[in-house]
Amino acid sequence: MVFVLQKIGVKKMEFLSKKLVKDEKFENRIKLICSYNYANCKIKQGRIISIKKTNISFIELHKIIIKISNYAFLIIYYDKDNLFLYDRSMPISLKSIELLLKHIKNEIA
Repeated sequence: MVFVLQKIGVKKMEFLSKKLVKDEKFENRIKLICSYNYANCKIKQGRIISIKKTNISFIELHKIIIKISNYAFLIIYYDKDNLFLYDRSMPISLKSIELLLKHIKNEIA
């Protein structure tokens, strides 16, 4: 996908967008954990956005939105070993996500 940005008096900037590689097994594992804890999850695929004719690029990580009752969590990741809660300052493990969902499920029941 290519985006073109043009402003009066400024040269065109072209953006190139590529899909970031997904780990289907990992995402299926998260879906299983969510379904077991009666949570809904929505997965948005990440992408790499680069500006043509430059060495500037931006990586938009995969996003997983988990909703359970009145709670919502945003998990971002780029591989199964690098998971973060909300932003890159809060690393989290898959086991911690599972424990968090179990705690909320028990709190609601």
